[in-house]
Amino acid sequence: AGADEAAAPPRGKSEAYDQARVAVERALEKSTKRATKRRRSSGRAVGKPARLAVELPVNDDSDAALIEMATGTLGDGARDATAVFGRASAAKLAREMGSAMECVSVDDAWTAADAAARDGIIALVGVPSDRVEAAMRKCRAGEGRPTVCVNVEWEHDGDGGLAWSMSRQQAGVDDAAPSDVEAFANSFVVVYSFLPLNIQASMFASSLEGAVFKCVRGGAPAGTPWRILVKEKGAFAQVGAMQRRPQQTDLEAALYNSIAAKSPVNEAVGKASGFFRGLMNKDK
Repeated sequence: AGADEAAAPPRGKSEAYDQARVAVERALEKSTKRATKRRRSSGRAVGKPARLAVELPVNDDSDAALIEMATGTLGDGARDATAVFGRASAAKLAREMGSAMECVSVDDAWTAADAAARDGIIALVGVPSDRVEAAMRKCRAGEGRPTVCVNVEWEHDGDGGLAWSMSRQQAGVDDAAPSDVEAFANSFVVVYSFLPLNIQASMFASSLEGAVFKCVRGGAPAGTPWRILVKEKGAFAQVGAMQRRPQQTDLEAALYNSIAAKSPVNEAVGKASGFFRGLMNKDK
């Protein structure tokens, strides 16, 4: 499908991995082309390597599932990649399984000399929110290599730090330099996100299955919206879209409007309004 064609939500785990892999590959390809063009014009290496993020649904939190998620997302890129796992047990199991990736835990010693042995992706896999600084040190050791977050556990807006910078400005603290860790945590751009949601709509006495979905297929990631989906008759239907990551209030508003529009009361009101408009037109 073309870059301007919206992707359909994945129907299973393997399709989600494939969509995430293609999103990462296309983003890295674009980043490489841009860096090459700048290098040719300036005669030297310029620009920062890509920092991307993917967010995948998790039904199994085991080490084996974490490894499968990383290899599925990286695809052929796994051969020259370093996977930095949030759990030492996952890194150990991946090595025992003979993974093509170099596998370390976020707390392992890993120097610039170690990092120089490969030049592919550094994948931060399932790194918890209290290990951001350790993850940052790994990326600094591998300076110049692209980084891809795979289901990291710290919160960020997924726009490379734009919303974070704006919130700092609004709070009047933008004159003070942020910490390196804070800047690093907010520096990633989401190119793929599929996060299923279970929504209890108590006021309508109903339960809904929904999802937030973003899949960049080309062009600038900011140009691909975050879509709010609700499952209807076994298939997802879009009930909202935003250029920024939806917050809880955004999800509630989109789902409320979707449910309200389909409620029997509103349908009856709509039909009555149409009937009265018809009568008024006849009177004219």
